[in-house]
Amino acid sequence: MSNPETPKYIATDERKEQARRLVKDFLQEQHTSIYRLARMLNEKYGRSASDSNLLNKLARSSFKVTELMDIAELFDYEIKFVPKNPIEGHANNPQKP
Repeated sequence: MSNPETPKYIATDERKEQARRLVKDFLQEQHTSIYRLARMLNEKYGRSASDSNLLNKLARSSFKVTELMDIAELFDYEIKFVPKNPIEGHANNPQKP
């Protein structure tokens, strides 16, 4: 149960658009559609991921991390965190010790 005093995280519209674009661009690079992706998820993982379910998740940017990991795995990719490279001469990010 969540604490009613803890504020719920709400992603900005800009962040949601970045997430949508990330998934759309990836699917385009893989020459596939959300419809084919639904079939592939069903075949490999036995998921009942319908086209409309995936379209809604894409529209709302509400994929779970585990779902994104499964999508990446279908195309022999993995998801990992990589540090951003600062622009030369601009060290915005603190350096690791």
